[in-house]
Amino acid sequence: MLVSRAPSALKPSAVQLDTLTALIMQSSRLLALTGAGISTHSGIPDYRSPHGSYSRGHRPIQHSEFVKDASMRTRYWARSFVGWEFFSRAQPNAAHRALVALEARGHICAGLITQNVDGLHQAAGSKSCIDLHGRIDAVECLGCGHRSSRASMQERLRKDNAAWLQSTGLLGALPVELRADGDSQLNDEQIRGLRVPACEVCGGILKPAVTFFGGSVPNEVVQRARAAVLAADCLLVIGSSLQVFSAFRFARQAAQEKVPIAIINIGETRADDLATMRIECDAVDVMEGVLSRIIRS
Repeated sequence: MLVSRAPSALKPSAVQLDTLTALIMQSSRLLALTGAGISTHSGIPDYRSPHGSYSRGHRPIQHSEFVKDASMRTRYWARSFVGWEFFSRAQPNAAHRALVALEARGHICAGLITQNVDGLHQAAGSKSCIDLHGRIDAVECLGCGHRSSRASMQERLRKDNAAWLQSTGLLGALPVELRADGDSQLNDEQIRGLRVPACEVCGGILKPAVTFFGGSVPNEVVQRARAAVLAADCLLVIGSSLQVFSAFRFARQAAQEKVPIAIINIGETRADDLATMRIECDAVDVMEGVLSRIIRS
């Protein structure tokens, strides 16, 4: 288990929990939309909280940088090699499990859309999850499309870079700073000399199966998410500021469809003026409180 990265927040009031519980109980086709804030208790930093990745100066790699620049790919994979050793140990927390319990009780009938690439919803047992930005535990070839596991990529990196690992002392090293993308801070000297494996099928460029900043979410995924919003009679946003358009558009679509929107997030969101209610509290505190009320009802 990783150490919690959840920012401090006020506890939700009984009135807030009662109001949200009533909204969920009245819904027959609830749709959940989650962001990085739901995974902070699992040890994965968020982006925009006071101690999130952006607040600490993290600049995530851009899609065009990765595709066009071999040195940027080397930089990414070196940092990811260290970060993955710890990111891959993350386990679902009580907020993930609460959503599974709501799904099992028939409340989340429209499904779940997540901006996160950590796979923790599925690990917790969610059965209907749309990975809006892909999955970090998979790798894809930009040439032939072949997919493989991130775990196998880690083994290839380790096998092909024994001398590099020995000279840098990075094998098993604690990351200086784990980031929301699952990578870690390394200096230029540490990055230099890494050999990045190519696709075993065609020799093409390997990329994590995620949508980097500046990249486009596949249309098929967007259409599945749009259909989920159309099927919903309530949208529950958890742990997302909705600052990126790829997620905000679904809140906007829900508002256009007159679907009530409840937001649980520490800090402002892009959809605050669209929300039926907002709770600026920790996702675990809120979801545990709501679930206990539903179980007692």
